[in-house]
Amino acid sequence: MNRNALMISVALAGLMATAPAMAKGGSLYQLPMVSGSTATIAFGINNSQTITGYWLDASAVQHGFVGPADGSNYTSFDAKTDPDTQPRGINAAGYITGIDNSLSGDPTTYIPFERSPKGKITNVTMNGTVLNYLVQGINTKGTFSGNYENSSAQFIGYTGAKSKFGSAIKLKGIKNTGTAGRGIDDAGDVVGWYLDANGAQHGFYQPSGGKAITIDDPGGTTNPEGINNKGEISGLYTDASSNRHGFTYDIKSAKFTELTVPNSTFVEVWGLNDDGVVAMDGENSSAVFVGYLFCPSKKVCPKSAVAYRAPQVPVLHAPKSPLAMP
Repeated sequence: MNRNALMISVALAGLMATAPAMAKGGSLYQLPMVSGSTATIAFGINNSQTITGYWLDASAVQHGFVGPADGSNYTSFDAKTDPDTQPRGINAAGYITGIDNSLSGDPTTYIPFERSPKGKITNVTMNGTVLNYLVQGINTKGTFSGNYENSSAQFIGYTGAKSKFGSAIKLKGIKNTGTAGRGIDDAGDVVGWYLDANGAQHGFYQPSGGKAITIDDPGGTTNPEGINNKGEISGLYTDASSNRHGFTYDIKSAKFTELTVPNSTFVEVWGLNDDGVVAMDGENSSAVFVGYLFCPSKKVCPKSAVAYRAPQVPVLHAPKSPLAMP
C-alpha cells in the first residue's frame, strides 16, 4: 500500500455502528500567530500551557516555534538539515520532538529530532544511524514515541529516549503488518496506528504491560495522536471524501467526542495535556489553516477564549492536500 493511499484510505471493517457525540461545551481559543507568519499551528501542549508547532513564512516554508499559548513569548527555531521544521510534542521540562525536511512529501526523507530546553537539536538515531519518518509524543520521563520505515517499506513503531531508538512497539493481541507510535503518557501507555493483513489502517491503544485494543472512530480511518495521564486520547479520522475530523476518546467509557472548527470540513487534532486542552487546527472558508486550542472549560484556557458551539456549519469543499501528515 503506497503512502498516499495509506493516508486517505477508509477502514470500514469493524467500525462501530453509532456516531460519536459532538462536544457541547468548553471554549475554543484561536492561537496568536508568530510575527510574520501566514499560519501558526500547534501540535504539542504541556501542563504549563507551553505549546510547540510550526509557522509558515511568506514562501510557505515551515519553521518551528515554542512558547506560552497566549503568544507572549514565542521562540522560533529551525532544525539542522532543512528549514522545513515541524515540532510535534513537548513535555513538562520543555523537551521537544519533531521532524526536519517535513515538506518533502516522502517520509523516508523526514528526519526525526529532539530539541532540549536550551535549544540543542539532536537527530534521532538507531545504532548510530539517523532514522526517518517521525517522533511525536514525549512524556515527563523523556520517553518518546514514533515510527520509521525500513528497507522493506514496513512501518516500525518504537519508543526511545535521549534522541535514540529504544525498542520496537509490539502490539499484544493484535496481528499487524506495521505500526506507528504517536502519543505516550507517563505510565508508558502508547497510542498510534497499525496496518492489518489487508493494509487497512486502524488506531490502537496499548497500556504498558497490557494487551492492545483497536480504536476505530465510526467515521473513517483513525489516527490517535496524543494521550494524557487522565485516560483521554486525542486524534483525527479521515472520511470517505478525504476530509479530516478531530476527536477525543475516553478510554474508560470507550466514548468518542467529535471536535469541530467553525466553517471547516477539515479539522486536525493533535496532542493534549492533563487538563484536556487539545491542540488542533482547521481550514477556514478562505482555505487558510488556523490553529486553535480546545478547552473543556474556560478556566483552563488562555484569556480571550470563546464559548464553543457545536455542530458548526462547514464549508462545502475539502483542501487538495493537508499541511501535516498524521
